[in-house]
Amino acid sequence: MKILILGTGYLGSEIAFSLSKTHNITCIDHGNNSSKLNFKNRKIKFFQDDLKNENLIKKLSRDVDLICYCINTGGVVDCLENSDLYKKINIDDFKKLLKLIDNKKCNFLLLSTAFVYSDSEMNSEDCTPNPETLYGKFRFEQETLLMKSNLPYTILRMSNIYGHQHFFDAKFNNVIDKFILNIFSNREISLYGDGKQLVDFVHIDDFLNILNQIVSKKPKNEIYNISNESRISINDLAINMKNIAKNKYNLSILLKKQSDTDKLPNIPYTSTSKIQKNFSWKNSDNMKSRLESIFEELKNS
Repeated sequence: MKILILGTGYLGSEIAFSLSKTHNITCIDHGNNSSKLNFKNRKIKFFQDDLKNENLIKKLSRDVDLICYCINTGGVVDCLENSDLYKKINIDDFKKLLKLIDNKKCNFLLLSTAFVYSDSEMNSEDCTPNPETLYGKFRFEQETLLMKSNLPYTILRMSNIYGHQHFFDAKFNNVIDKFILNIFSNREISLYGDGKQLVDFVHIDDFLNILNQIVSKKPKNEIYNISNESRISINDLAINMKNIAKNKYNLSILLKKQSDTDKLPNIPYTSTSKIQKNFSWKNSDNMKSRLESIFEELKNS
């Protein structure tokens, strides 16, 4: 299968490398990870360019079976702090991109977010999205644009992806890696807000496993939730990592809340019953051992 991947940040790079084992992969990105991709797998074709290059998008999309959208769309805090930029990326630029795709038979795979739902209940794919954050509203509008584009689509409403596989050094900006790097640098762990917000983590190995199945099956006009169905507060996550640091490395670390009044939203609770039914998806229950593995990886990096 011929696959075009748009964006090669953390997830885009991992997806490109994983899918390149069985598919022909072409990537477009600004180029920060191009040398790593070429070094790891020279079968991947890489175009260092911008998605605003209309001729390139038209040319490359004309002869592919799948387009995978992995552009950095920001997050909850990003969209609050720079709403104009992320509206442009998520809505304006995305709308232009869809119009450039000549090949109406290729499947468009959109990595979306669980934040399109509200946090009031367990959300299945049949629930009507009701985003409570600006980020969720941007991403739901993006989904709506795709559904109206007449392109066959698959939408993955995802929780937080964590862990390393081939390009772990590119993920140093996520909360888990930041906490661990602070620990090994003998710095305190700073919690943004009151630390009570709930997050749901899916390991990169689990995600790539299910992604490969979805890509091979190419379900058309389907939406799937991808989560662990288990949320943990940022505060409890930090305590778990503090305990690993003490028990395994004899490091004593302080936890510091930047503000007891600021409250960040929980990631909405999502059901994975649909993806369990259609694919061999299993919720992971070994986060502690995986955290310990990341400690070792970053300690030796």
